[in-house]
Amino acid sequence: DKLDAAAKKDLLAQIKQETESLDEMVRNLLAITRIDAGALELRRDWIDLREIVDRVTNAARRRGARQRIEIALPSDLPLVRADATLVEQVIGNVIGNAIVHTPAETRVLVDALVGPQELALRVTDDGPGIPAQALPQIFDKFVKADTTQADGGQGTGLGLAIAKGIMEAHDGSITAESPHEGGRGARIVLTFPRQDVPA
Repeated sequence: DKLDAAAKKDLLAQIKQETESLDEMVRNLLAITRIDAGALELRRDWIDLREIVDRVTNAARRRGARQRIEIALPSDLPLVRADATLVEQVIGNVIGNAIVHTPAETRVLVDALVGPQELALRVTDDGPGIPAQALPQIFDKFVKADTTQADGGQGTGLGLAIAKGIMEAHDGSITAESPHEGGRGARIVLTFPRQDVPA
């Protein structure tokens, strides 16, 4: 009662942000435990990656991401058969990774390439890129780049390891390229197998 309205609002916003971060960290720790134990249960359904990307990017903006996040997905992006919750965790970790490793003026582009057998969702930034010595290990557990010392796993070094485990459980893959263009930037590619949607 001793605080004014502005101070209360600021404290509540901080509490909400810290709670969301803690929730994300717990989900990541549970996921890596299940992956390591071979106990990751997939609840597959036909999912729209565009909806998931929209949710993840909106959440990132609410949490204060200042990067210019652009979505350029094709209008006829096909559905994929996957676990929506786990795929959202993967995309959240990858976009979160791009945000914490790049300065505020960075452009982060989410687009996709659609082939007859697979769909490749790409997250590309024009930031400083991934150090060459770190690139071969970025999907290992507890590995963090030497730049900002954080990743989509809230600094635990688990975000991309979890993404790899989840993608492999879906018979998909995740790869990294850096530098991407002009000696800068990084691109993470999530490749999903395609199946025919039942009529």
